[in-house]
Amino acid sequence: MPATPEDVRARIAAAARVAREAATAAEQESRAALDRLKARPAAERFAALEDGAPQLLPEHRRELLRSVREPAGKVEPLVRPTARHASAFAVWRGRLPFQARRLTRDALLALCLVSAIGLAYRRTPTAWVEVRSDQDVGATWVMPNGQAGGDRLVAGRAYAQMRIIGDKTELRDWHPGVGYAVTRVPTNWLRTRAGPH
Repeated sequence: MPATPEDVRARIAAAARVAREAATAAEQESRAALDRLKARPAAERFAALEDGAPQLLPEHRRELLRSVREPAGKVEPLVRPTARHASAFAVWRGRLPFQARRLTRDALLALCLVSAIGLAYRRTPTAWVEVRSDQDVGATWVMPNGQAGGDRLVAGRAYAQMRIIGDKTELRDWHPGVGYAVTRVPTNWLRTRAGPH
């Protein structure tokens, strides 16, 4: 005998009632499981989340995750990862995509800092020196553009000592409007002095 429209409506209503009851029961079971898990230590709550917490509805999983991140009331000691928990490296690797911007920024800042320190080291004199002799001595100065910038060290004049390379000393002398001239002379030609004046 074919079903009448009233029979179809009754079946639909019954199915909707059963679905509502099932949803209510699932919500109650999930809430009870959540309450049981929240009463456990943070390590066990974390382990339940690692297993996917299949007994919990999605909203209850989020609530359990919040309870692990922000423990209510007492603060429990940190739990070291065990075989059942993610290793510290796995946790760091999982967070890496969210930290890429910060890590990139920090790496660029570190590179800039190292470059600035290296540049300052190369450009800062280690001492002020002058010729030991009372007379000028010959030296070949080279300007930044590669051209000759002079042919002597003037007696009594201060020169910036940049570095000592073997038995030679690299000196630098400022030429206004042109830049620094550089030369290398034997270290035993020079003596230190208190300052540029």
